[in-house]
Amino acid sequence: MIIKDNDFPAKEYELFLKYSEAIGLDRTMVQAAGGNTSLKEGDTMWIKASGKWLVDARSSELMVPVSISKIKDALKDNNCSYDDILKSIDLKISPEGLRPSVEAPMHAALDFKFIFHTHDINVNALAVQKNSQMKFEEILSDLNWKFIPYVTPGVELSYKLMQIKSAKDNVFILENHGLIVCGNDLEEIRHLYQDIRVRLKNLHKKTFVKSYIKSSDKVVDLKKTGFKFCEDELINNLAFHQPWIDKLTNGVLLPDFLVFLGPKLLVLNPNEDDLIEKLNKISMAPLPFNSCVVLAGQGVIIRNDALRGTLEIIRCVHDLLCLIPENADLQYLNDNETSFLLNWEAEHYRQKQNKKIP
Repeated sequence: MIIKDNDFPAKEYELFLKYSEAIGLDRTMVQAAGGNTSLKEGDTMWIKASGKWLVDARSSELMVPVSISKIKDALKDNNCSYDDILKSIDLKISPEGLRPSVEAPMHAALDFKFIFHTHDINVNALAVQKNSQMKFEEILSDLNWKFIPYVTPGVELSYKLMQIKSAKDNVFILENHGLIVCGNDLEEIRHLYQDIRVRLKNLHKKTFVKSYIKSSDKVVDLKKTGFKFCEDELINNLAFHQPWIDKLTNGVLLPDFLVFLGPKLLVLNPNEDDLIEKLNKISMAPLPFNSCVVLAGQGVIIRNDALRGTLEIIRCVHDLLCLIPENADLQYLNDNETSFLLNWEAEHYRQKQNKKIP
């Protein structure tokens, strides 16, 4: 990794990249292009690029330098947009062609040297349940933290944080979204992250759902349908457990589920006479619609042109459902929230970054 700013402490930057990579390698913390990390030095903030994967933090250029003061000035305007945030990029030292994460304004608004934002499944297994704030208040009562009801990622989230945060708050739970941990020392952040994860894991030990692997003869011939069977047995569990199927077809729980999989997972009966015709038709829908389809009692099939990261996200769906009690009352993104994300240019850009090359 090349450090282009001579005034930047290279050793600290390398440690930051190492920790970012470690987060990217842990699928319970982030999945595919999800999550973002940042480091501040003076007025410069280095933040993960939109659409890039934290797992590549040390193997490729994916951190974008932006001006903190320019972002904060932009946020003073109530009509601030992501386009305004893009004007904060330091073009003199920025890797060519990269854009900062849509969460750059959130990172800039939090006055800590390091910001780590993940989509930790231990957090989200609770954060997607209705009235989760009360449970988090029990679990995190001795920490400096705040609960943020769901709000659109990016600028809107930044405004909400600025309204409610105190100078001491260094942990934020984002409803239907994830976790933010802040600090001025990497080791302190690592210990705080571990502490929070252990507390949530202890909670989920009581509700872990057993695996539902079942053997199935894959009798459907998918040639020329635009789909192929998923080879991950755990992902295929989603096709065999009705309570999970019910949850998946009721709506979308997390923004990345929507961006990579579409608003709902389609469930089809593999014994339908017109199944092949249906698959041919739905494979023509614009991504991310129908990226994955559940063939009830047989397995999950994936579109051949699905975005890079689709398998990681659908595996996260499985891992998340394993931690959610079957009787849990879930909170889904509403129609306005899903419509905004599906039509947001910033998300279209992120999808383009993960589009497979024909």
